[in-house]
Amino acid sequence: MKNLLVTMSGGTTSVINATLAGIVSSAQQSKYIDKIYAGFPGITGFMQNSMLDLTEISPIELKILKTTPGSASIGTTRTKIFSDEELFFLSDMFAKNSIGYFVNIGGNGTIKQTKAIAAYTNDVKIAAAPKTVDNDLGDEEFERLWYTPGFPSCVNYWYHKIKMLDNENLGASTHDKILATQTFGRETGFIVGSLRMADKLRKMPLMLLLPEDQQTPEMILSHIEDKLLKHGRLVIAMCEGYQIKEYDYNYDFSGQKMYGSSSSTALQQLINLCNFNRMQARGYNPTVDQRQNFNYTVKKDINVSYNIGCEIIKNFMKGKTHFFQSYSKKCFNTVSLETITNYSRKMKKEWIDFGNFDVTDRYVDYLEEFVIPTVAKKRFIFGEIV
Repeated sequence: MKNLLVTMSGGTTSVINATLAGIVSSAQQSKYIDKIYAGFPGITGFMQNSMLDLTEISPIELKILKTTPGSASIGTTRTKIFSDEELFFLSDMFAKNSIGYFVNIGGNGTIKQTKAIAAYTNDVKIAAAPKTVDNDLGDEEFERLWYTPGFPSCVNYWYHKIKMLDNENLGASTHDKILATQTFGRETGFIVGSLRMADKLRKMPLMLLLPEDQQTPEMILSHIEDKLLKHGRLVIAMCEGYQIKEYDYNYDFSGQKMYGSSSSTALQQLINLCNFNRMQARGYNPTVDQRQNFNYTVKKDINVSYNIGCEIIKNFMKGKTHFFQSYSKKCFNTVSLETITNYSRKMKKEWIDFGNFDVTDRYVDYLEEFVIPTVAKKRFIFGEIV
């Protein structure tokens, strides 16, 4: 019998522990897996011989783990792609700890890391499990990977937050005519575009800034002016990777921009642009709140994430190795790590209303295939209940 190692990499989600719980639960039932270890934190912790033993975790603890947001359970790390020397050391650590199965839970950077480890290691069964609120991981056709675990809960989070922002803007529009907010998403508009779900009939003065439809500051200001003339107020949502003005970025070990750790934000540059042009604007940037999601996590998101973990162990028991665990509309499936050259994706063109700072109804249709927002709070607005 061999041991199982699980690690987390990169940013977290509100359902990442559901995948971990599915892995552990299924591994406990396997007659081929002895000990269940977690790198603490991540692959870096394992390489420093720091591990948590999850072998005897109880059903009650697994139930709580399944619904716990974030990566505080076993910790996560961000690392560069390993050198040959580091891969040799990792392979030696696998052997010393009798690791026969390895699961790496993460996003784009994690897949690259897992590919490198898999290419160097043949005597350990290896799998990458998907997670990212950004939804920018997967095939461009959205057929092999329908959506990423964590994304539906993030969509639900923003469904409620945009209603809160609209509520604030309605009440304070005499002085703060513009209320702007920033979402995660890097250089993709999946999250910010999802805010349209809360206003499908387009009654709210809402402007969406998607990186796939980058516009000039002049175009942005012109659209803002038109909205203010028509409505007297405006809510703007933008992705963290939208370009208003250049500023100094910090980068993580894998070379990705750390938008939350840089000299400024896209949101701040937008606020500056509006205020400099005598349009009073206020900003709201929730950052990590949207991926921790203690109150807005979607049950289906939890269940799909849990089943992903279960499927990985099932596939190990079938003899599969060196794969990315995926799922389509119809079924769970695997993708060979060797065949993945670039698993980053952006919004489809037919989902973007180019030049109008909006998404199309086709994008809303895509979201409604797998996201049913939780019930919104009733509000008393200007003499009416809405």
